[in-house]
Amino acid sequence: MNLIILTDNDASGDNRYQLTDHRAEHIRNVLKLVPGDHLEVGLLNGPQGTAVVEGVSSDAVTIRTEQLESVPEPVPKIDLICALPRPQTLKKVLATSAMMGVRRLYLVRANRVEKSYFQSPLLQPRNYERHLIKGLSQGKLTRMPEVSIHDRFRRFFEDNLRQDYSDDSDSLCQLLPDPECEVSLAGVYPRNGDSSPSVLIAIGPEGGWVPFEIELMERTGFQRFKLGRWVLRVETAVAAALAQIELLRMQ
Repeated sequence: MNLIILTDNDASGDNRYQLTDHRAEHIRNVLKLVPGDHLEVGLLNGPQGTAVVEGVSSDAVTIRTEQLESVPEPVPKIDLICALPRPQTLKKVLATSAMMGVRRLYLVRANRVEKSYFQSPLLQPRNYERHLIKGLSQGKLTRMPEVSIHDRFRRFFEDNLRQDYSDDSDSLCQLLPDPECEVSLAGVYPRNGDSSPSVLIAIGPEGGWVPFEIELMERTGFQRFKLGRWVLRVETAVAAALAQIELLRMQ
């Protein structure tokens, strides 16, 4: 836990926050902080800075924020489509997406997605948000990704995406990892001088997209590329794709 994320529910007035969950346990048992010590904190969807520990007990930890950076984090330019995976995998996808700065996470139905996955309690915001916060804490970010769930494949790609990107469709880079493709990411990623394009990347289910799905995505503007010579699990493919994009942006 590299950054303690604070929410409005933790506030107790006068810049003070009371923690009673795993964050308090982390402060007590891992960081081993005592009153007077400082730690790094961030307000959910807000600034980051430092706080001082004011009280530590077996039930709670009380901290007071001191210096918070008023400049918000820049809005990231990368969005992720992921065929809805099994719940245990989804937890990892949620955390990784938040940790690596994804702006929007679309969870979609695909031919090889089990229908029962859409009945998982994990799809309720109160259940999945804690995994997003876990990722933010690891990545030292505070902006929570927007999550939306779509159970109509064709409608999502032909209608929903068109609406969401109506303002920047011309500059949007739509990427589709495909092990059958021989073109690397560098071969399809646009170079725009000092600016980085907005990116939308689609990660398929464990069994892969079916031909119909690939054809439809290509018709709606997605470009296929080879992520690597390995067959990856969904959560690993998400991390690998985001890391490759980040590497190209840093060059």
